[in-house]
Amino acid sequence: MILACQVISEESKIGSLIVLLKDVEKSFTGITESFSSLRNKLELLPPGVLIIGSHTQMDSRKEKRHILVDFFLRSSLVAARRSSTFSRDSFGSRLHERNKESPKAMKHLNKLFPNKISIQLPQDEALLTSWKQQLDRDVETLKAKSNIGSIRTFLNRSAIECNDLEELFIKDQSLTNENVDKIVGYAVSYHLKHNKVETSKDGKLIITSGSLKHGLDMLQSIHSDNKSSKKSLKDVATENEFEKRLLADVIPPNDIGVTFDDIGALENVKETLKELVMLPLQRPELFCKGQLTKPCKGILLFGPPGTGKTMLAKAVATEAGANFINISMSSITSKWFGEGEKYVKAVFSLASKISPSVIFIDEVDSMLGRRENPGEHEAMRKMKNEFMVNWDGLRTKDKERVLVLGATNRPFDLDEAVIRRFPRRLMVNLPDASNREKILKVILAKEELGQDTDLESLANMTDGYSGSDLKNLCVTAAHYPIREILEKEKKEKNVAKSEGRPEPALHGSEDVRPLSLDDFKSAHEQ
Repeated sequence: MILACQVISEESKIGSLIVLLKDVEKSFTGITESFSSLRNKLELLPPGVLIIGSHTQMDSRKEKRHILVDFFLRSSLVAARRSSTFSRDSFGSRLHERNKESPKAMKHLNKLFPNKISIQLPQDEALLTSWKQQLDRDVETLKAKSNIGSIRTFLNRSAIECNDLEELFIKDQSLTNENVDKIVGYAVSYHLKHNKVETSKDGKLIITSGSLKHGLDMLQSIHSDNKSSKKSLKDVATENEFEKRLLADVIPPNDIGVTFDDIGALENVKETLKELVMLPLQRPELFCKGQLTKPCKGILLFGPPGTGKTMLAKAVATEAGANFINISMSSITSKWFGEGEKYVKAVFSLASKISPSVIFIDEVDSMLGRRENPGEHEAMRKMKNEFMVNWDGLRTKDKERVLVLGATNRPFDLDEAVIRRFPRRLMVNLPDASNREKILKVILAKEELGQDTDLESLANMTDGYSGSDLKNLCVTAAHYPIREILEKEKKEKNVAKSEGRPEPALHGSEDVRPLSLDDFKSAHEQ
């Protein structure tokens, strides 16, 4: 505050000065000097200085919002300079009485600013509406000016110039430094792609406000996509504790991270899934006519282990933009009798609320196996019945965009009623040589391969391998170059030790050689 008084004194030499202290109680919070010394400093300010402190408080009696504008006046136009001895008006007296129970800082502020004016909301409805609209416009103007200032500062720091920056009016949000960085980055990339490079006399890159507007649009589109998925799950109104617990396990499509491009081969299965699942979820209007085009409610993926059934289910949810609910026995069972059925019901009610959604059951035979098993518990049988009733029963809706996707390598262990509710059953078989080559291309897409690495010959030597087996083979082969590095370091260390030299530096990732065909052959033999 001492520094502020010095600045005010210097500026007042030029002419009359008005100083606004917004939220004045915050300006004096944490000041160690006494309020009496502050008052003395304020009184020593030269004539022609007007200090206005604003304070917003709620009037509990009228339940209306008041803005108290407090004045400390030092002006030669005021007779006898009695700014410190102005008597309080009736409102100030009442305010002083009400503030007896306020914090100590506010009591001192009442003494520092003895002259008070109450600015109340307009009582007339039309005036109140106009006043609020004006406030909204003022807020938008302040936001726009602040955003322009932030962008201009960043442009100057980055040696970029925009002559028509003022035409960019960003009023609906306050930009952070990170947002400004992204906007300018998008704008420069867009500008260089669609315009000739122009520089100013001092060598700065010149861009237009249109390029900045494009960068802003890209940032807003990314934010809206992220918020929509998070908000849709966060704002779901759950009816009971069972839905609330299951909601925590729901995975939005953007968080799954698996697409059909990540799955090598299985082209026929992928095309069938696109027709049966993705198209009805993405374009439901095409399936409203007639009875035969109703969306498929259940698809069973069966085949040997490791053929990519789980990855197909994840890719379906990602490509279709559907929420993914992974159901297992641990998520729907309870030690309390009858709660298992409630969990099952909550699965479908929650899936309906967050539709489009995919209910995925891996190893579905363990949950929905045959009911005639003599060793099966009664509670388990009731859970199966409840599952099938909610899946396809009297209360289910035909137009609901909820899909049950099951995966198993033991389809003959499923209950007959469950198989009936899987109208489409897709065989995910072991890949042949050409499909194994496609899978290897996907697995090794980001790996550095030697010139002698022939994926076709590698696919031919792995007859009977599943997709999972091929990945494990590649992982094993990738460790051979690392083993060679470790052996080399060990030998160099022993030689240096025998010669009395210091230990050599360790090798880095750049020293790891590319994968060769011999690595894969060794892994295959192992």
